[in-house]
Amino acid sequence: MPTRVLVIGGGSGGTMLANALDHRRHEVTVVSASSDHLFQPALLYLAFTGAAARPVRPERALLGRHVHLVEDRVTRVDLGSRQVSTAAGRDLGYDYLVLATGIQSDPSQIPGLAELNARFGDYHSTVAQARLLWRHLDAFGGGTIVLGQSTPVCKCPPSPVEGILLADELLRRRGRRGASRLVFLTPYPRPYPAEAVNEVVEPILAARGIEVMPFFDVDRIDTEASVVHSIEGDEVRYDLPILIPPFVGADIAFEPPDVLDPDRFLRTDRHTLRVQGFDNVFAIGDGTDLPTSKSGVGAHLEAKVVARALKGRPASFDGRTNCPLDLGHGRGTFVIGSYDRPVARSRPTRLKHLMKIVFGKVYWLSLRGWLEPVFDLYFKLTAPRPS
Repeated sequence: MPTRVLVIGGGSGGTMLANALDHRRHEVTVVSASSDHLFQPALLYLAFTGAAARPVRPERALLGRHVHLVEDRVTRVDLGSRQVSTAAGRDLGYDYLVLATGIQSDPSQIPGLAELNARFGDYHSTVAQARLLWRHLDAFGGGTIVLGQSTPVCKCPPSPVEGILLADELLRRRGRRGASRLVFLTPYPRPYPAEAVNEVVEPILAARGIEVMPFFDVDRIDTEASVVHSIEGDEVRYDLPILIPPFVGADIAFEPPDVLDPDRFLRTDRHTLRVQGFDNVFAIGDGTDLPTSKSGVGAHLEAKVVARALKGRPASFDGRTNCPLDLGHGRGTFVIGSYDRPVARSRPTRLKHLMKIVFGKVYWLSLRGWLEPVFDLYFKLTAPRPS
């Protein structure tokens, strides 16, 4: 008799995992709060280039026929009794549970940030917000653009640097760079947390005249005076603010509650991807507390590990990250590392930028698993080397 596998979350990891499971061995159900599937990396280009791409497709069309889709919001998960409750009053049981719940922005943590994002937009939440930000950038005639992440936790760690470099590229192309000041805020001591990547990024920021304010943990925003204040006592005035909000885990009640950390991230074994204390419960993607990048590539690799585990095969996650980083002006690099092998320096090239753009085109095919042989070969060829 097929085992019941319940997947909560219809993002990259949840969709890939559901499609990878054999319907002859598993009865697979995906619970998604939305009927739409968003390709989140596209928000960067909607916001900074005005791209006309449509980054949303129906989740049902992306799942195999063998996968049951429940369009509903999960409100409670009782791991002891193996029961999942939804907003519409459903009670769903399972033999194995995979939590691909993702994360959500929480601007309410910082006074003034919700008002700021509502007025100017952002590129880490919705299509509408990304397009709102583009309208402000498109109309920007000069002044100070302040961009940065408000807290250390960030969805897609390369995205802050990508945003400021694409803003610089836009202003240069339109002849407005001379009338503009670009300020990059970061809570870290350097523009990019990993030193090997920073060795690539920091000289580019300097060459393009982008000011960097390190150790800047956003404390509050004075929207009347147009000033961002840091916990450390620094401040910077803005004409156009682009602040990446704090992130927390999904708003779902768990029993027992101690499977969540204080920011609602799931306490997850870094290798087996099992949730603390439960052999039949896995967590993948952004909603985990794993010490690795919160990115679609991470969710992809974690989904492969869980799929192997559910097939009864040896499976262990090595913390692999493989994030593309757009450096503007048609060049890019990659952030590649793992738990045991630190990120190494990767020379910027036009090919690496093209690879990121091409992935955006083939993303929808990758969700069905049709490109896995190609990805397997790529991940093998680009495996991080020992330090």
